Amino acid sequence: MPYLRVTRTPLIRNMPLGTYVYVPSSSLLETYSPIMEIDEFTEGLLELCDGTQKREEILQQLSQKSGEPVEEFAKDFDEFVQYLVDEDVLEWVDEPTSIEPIYKQNRPFRILIDVTSECSFQCPFCSVSESRDELTLEDVTPLVEQVKKCKPALLTISGGEPLLNKDVVLYMVKELSQIKEIGLYTFTTATVVTKKYAQELYDAGLRFARVSLDGHTAEVHDAIRGKGTFEKTVEGIKNLKEAGVHVTAGTMICKMNYQYYREIKEFNTQIADMYNTSFDYPCGKGKDRKLLLSPEERSHVRLLEMGKEDIKTGIFPQSRCHVGEILYITSNGDCFPCLYMHFPEFKIGNIKKNKFSEIYQNETLQELLKLTIHDVEECKDCAIRYYCRGGCRGHAYGKCGSLYVRDPIDCEVNKALVQRILEHGEENTKQLMQNLIESAQEQDSV
Repeated sequence: MPYLRVTRTPLIRNMPLGTYVYVPSSSLLETYSPIMEIDEFTEGLLELCDGTQKREEILQQLSQKSGEPVEEFAKDFDEFVQYLVDEDVLEWVDEPTSIEPIYKQNRPFRILIDVTSECSFQCPFCSVSESRDELTLEDVTPLVEQVKKCKPALLTISGGEPLLNKDVVLYMVKELSQIKEIGLYTFTTATVVTKKYAQELYDAGLRFARVSLDGHTAEVHDAIRGKGTFEKTVEGIKNLKEAGVHVTAGTMICKMNYQYYREIKEFNTQIADMYNTSFDYPCGKGKDRKLLLSPEERSHVRLLEMGKEDIKTGIFPQSRCHVGEILYITSNGDCFPCLYMHFPEFKIGNIKKNKFSEIYQNETLQELLKLTIHDVEECKDCAIRYYCRGGCRGHAYGKCGSLYVRDPIDCEVNKALVQRILEHGEENTKQLMQNLIESAQEQDSV
């Protein structure tokens, strides 16, 4: 008889509308699918699905908790479990394989690691600071063993240009791609990806890469990334795809390429498997630069992405950002509770000296993990607070010097998105948004 377990460790969020489970997607990294409302029974069931118990053992424990005889609910149990298997929430495995059935905030849910700060580019918005005491293969080896045990939903290898640290990257990919619970991919400019290197990455186990492509022409891209980089990046993308790596072309939208958004999107969707955009934010080298888009420009881009009619987009209750649940590791091993919380006062350890268990006992980190929208004075009475969750705490601190103020960068963007959904969303999407707003208003009236 096989063992029952969650496919990937999910997040649980308790909200006024109900309790929601967020299951990390196995194919669209950095997203959740499915997201569903659950009741107390389902949450209790998930708690038991740690990969070490069989059907009969789980039934007995549920029976003891509810006081009902197993035979009275076994059929309903089997039907419900099959539904969760079909939804990719649960799975049956032949051998016991332990997994944390629900995330408990005692280890990183996601990890972003810079394996080097070295890069041949000098991008004006780069978030990475130069480092001398960089991670070596000797440093990374014990880290990888910790990662294997805690099985984060996502591990992103970044830099600098991470692929310049070839030995470390190939080692990490080879070791961690074997752990099916871990979504693994790398950020890269792809300029160093020859056909041979692309094949080595694939053979080691890499299946996903996000490549920075900031223009649809050499003129636009090279003005940001450097002369001659466009052709090298395009060639690198082709080499990765030919080797079998799924490529997402990622564009950093800033003042230098904002006007070409449509053209860039069209080009990138043709050359890569997927396309996404991000914005320049005030961190790293971008902190004091004048490339940041205005709230109006950011709203314009997001509204273009959303469309004008019958909008379908993911809407689900949230009460906090992922600060603390994401562990950002710099190229010298320093640890921070998020990429956008990369400030000296928020350093919570160093992987050369501290294990995850020590890092997650850090007092600063524990306080950050408790932060919710209800701690943000300007947001706690806002009608859309359960949609935007107060934005990013890193943005708030970086721009205003406080964790307890609204996100000054994306607040107006989120308001514009909500208005567009209410006016032009397809019926189900519109209803979900209205439900979120009504739940916030009901809370305010209590």
